[in-house]
Amino acid sequence: MKKLFISQPMKNKTDEEILKEREKAIQKAKEVCGEEVEVIDSFFKSAPADAKPLWFLGESLKLLSTADIAYFAAGWHGARGCKIEHECAVEYGIDVIEDYSEYENEGMNFGVAIELLKKGVKVAREGWNEKGLSVVYQKAYPQGIQCNKQTAEAWGLKEGDLFKCEPYLQINTTDDSHAMWVPSIRDCLANDWVIVE
Repeated sequence: MKKLFISQPMKNKTDEEILKEREKAIQKAKEVCGEEVEVIDSFFKSAPADAKPLWFLGESLKLLSTADIAYFAAGWHGARGCKIEHECAVEYGIDVIEDYSEYENEGMNFGVAIELLKKGVKVAREGWNEKGLSVVYQKAYPQGIQCNKQTAEAWGLKEGDLFKCEPYLQINTTDDSHAMWVPSIRDCLANDWVIVE
């Protein structure tokens, strides 16, 4: 059974809202792990009266160090303590689950969209005239991948030669094909990017 640490923004939230969000985190972690999880109690209901935010962060990091997996609740990337916990989890090899549900029904800027793309999330603009379009991030092949006949012919290589490739963005088209994609200035400055399921 894996030990689960939950990182969530708590500012201006009631205990009821916090606990409801924790239940969602537990269910999602069970789905990802395919088994029950042991929840680390990181919701400090009693703390020293003079405890400052850094005290809470220090205590949280102690608990995080015992975790196998960490769930980062919606809004985590806007909360400084959660961002520090996230960086620690990634740097020290703790598996992470990231919740970006706050972007499912409202637009975001391209900077956030790019970060989500790098994490494997599919995105699109609400303002695009053609419906059904979406963009994905294609990872690099720094060690190379065996090229097929078409790629070999295009680059003057032999079929099966290693072909090194940098990461790029790819879009699906209205005729069900796919193409490399470069955002326009309008795309870069837009605030109507959304997550596509």
